Amino acid sequence: MTTSTNGNELISFLSKCGALKFGSFVTKSGRVSPYFVNMGTVCDGEGISLLSTCYAKIFKEHFAGKADNLFGPAYKGIPLCAATAAVLYKEHGIKTSFTYNRKEAKDHGEGGVLVGDLYQEKKNIVIIEDVITAGTSIEETMRTISAIPNAKVTGLIVAIDRKEKLGDGKSALQQVMEKYCIEAHAIASIEDILKFAPEEYKAEIEKYRSEWGV
Repeated sequence: MTTSTNGNELISFLSKCGALKFGSFVTKSGRVSPYFVNMGTVCDGEGISLLSTCYAKIFKEHFAGKADNLFGPAYKGIPLCAATAAVLYKEHGIKTSFTYNRKEAKDHGEGGVLVGDLYQEKKNIVIIEDVITAGTSIEETMRTISAIPNAKVTGLIVAIDRKEKLGDGKSALQQVMEKYCIEAHAIASIEDILKFAPEEYKAEIEKYRSEWGV
């Protein structure tokens, strides 16, 4: 499990565009956090280009030749997996298919939960996620994919790893790696976020990190 050299660039951009905020926020885990990342704020060509370029670099470094499909969980993962597939092909000459899921199964037309590559042939998959805190979204995705005979998850790439310990003292990313025996990498983590935090929040973030960090 690693973070990339693009972490500073990504966090700098997220801070400028308002996707990274500092204050008091309740996370999915129920904890009150002094910072919050909302990737839904990234909604223009500059942002999606930077994000997909970062994802593509990690894919090339760790998964080229080992995976041939990107899975983007609905909803934020949908543009991420599509844009990353485009960058991989255009900039690195790596051809991957992409797949994403619907929140609810479609009961007309082609039907089903999945859109894109429907895994009619065997595929090795890398899941593209935005932020991992408790790992809830990853668990949901793994349940979806595990029901498909031709689909095998090889790895996971997240934009931000909050590196917070759960009940067993391990982070969500560590738990996912051990439980599903997959490789996982993050573009950036709490260490990168701390570099860009306003001075008035740094002590609070360090306190939060000492209590909940791994």
